[in-house]
Amino acid sequence: MIERNVDYIQASLWLSESSVIMKGFAPVPPVRFYKRGYQHPNGFRLYFGNPNSGQALAVAAGEVLQSLRNDQRLDAEVIGWILSENGTISRLDLAVTEWIEEELVTLEDVKSWFSEGKIESNLASQGLKSISSTSTCGTEALETIYIGDIKSRGKKGIFRAYDKGIELNLGAYLSTRLELELKRDKAHNVAKRLASTNDIAGNFRTHFNVKSQDFERLMDADAVPAVRGKNLVKQAESEALDARWDWLIKQVAPSLKEAIKADRAAGRMDDRLISFMAAAGLLEDARKIANHLSDAKYRDKLHRNELVERKKD
Repeated sequence: MIERNVDYIQASLWLSESSVIMKGFAPVPPVRFYKRGYQHPNGFRLYFGNPNSGQALAVAAGEVLQSLRNDQRLDAEVIGWILSENGTISRLDLAVTEWIEEELVTLEDVKSWFSEGKIESNLASQGLKSISSTSTCGTEALETIYIGDIKSRGKKGIFRAYDKGIELNLGAYLSTRLELELKRDKAHNVAKRLASTNDIAGNFRTHFNVKSQDFERLMDADAVPAVRGKNLVKQAESEALDARWDWLIKQVAPSLKEAIKADRAAGRMDDRLISFMAAAGLLEDARKIANHLSDAKYRDKLHRNELVERKKD
């Protein structure tokens, strides 16, 4: 079994701390450079009080994102919410995890990719570091591999592979995880593409690709091209727009329908629907459609002689 998903999101965005307090979000210890922290009911952690920035720091780790996926929330939807709030994503981790069935990519395979020059990534030029454990009988077992410069990962990101089975105390050679940690502009740009396509593997391969059949099997997707040139940009924008509408129609529209139905069943007014339409810039279009339907209904009744024109004085 192969799983592909987003495993970590870090973003800066404008949020009201007083609103967070009023909503009763649970306080949590702050992280470095921030003075106060809170936890959103969906698991996101929000930090305030950076002396150099008025923006909040939002962080969602792997367990939070998995919980949201369990609630039928796509990674693309979560990222889309952050971007809709004009958030800037400064870190994005993409993860591909294989659980053993008939085949399993191992850490020894990853090490061979590096030594045989099969990796296509700027990170490969910055070296490999491995962490091993030694058993009581003296044998060594690889646990984690880093490709890239660990000291500069805060700016440039890093690739890591580790034995997921060992991490979960299940045993070695049961599951292997590959993670690509993207930072700054790369993180934000990939996030924008993911919000439109939800394509984990293709975006992973854009920044870390391997000439290996095993890697092909893990990703099972072509790399997303880094488009340049007017025609290629237009083509990419068109494809992204098609994918976005496909996502809106198949994923967002049914969820919105259920939310409206639930609100009305609970006796609530359409305030949240109106807020949604306002946020989407649809209110003016709705008014035009309503006016058009009203005019059309009046004309139909007039033609059927159901209305009588007023005589002039």
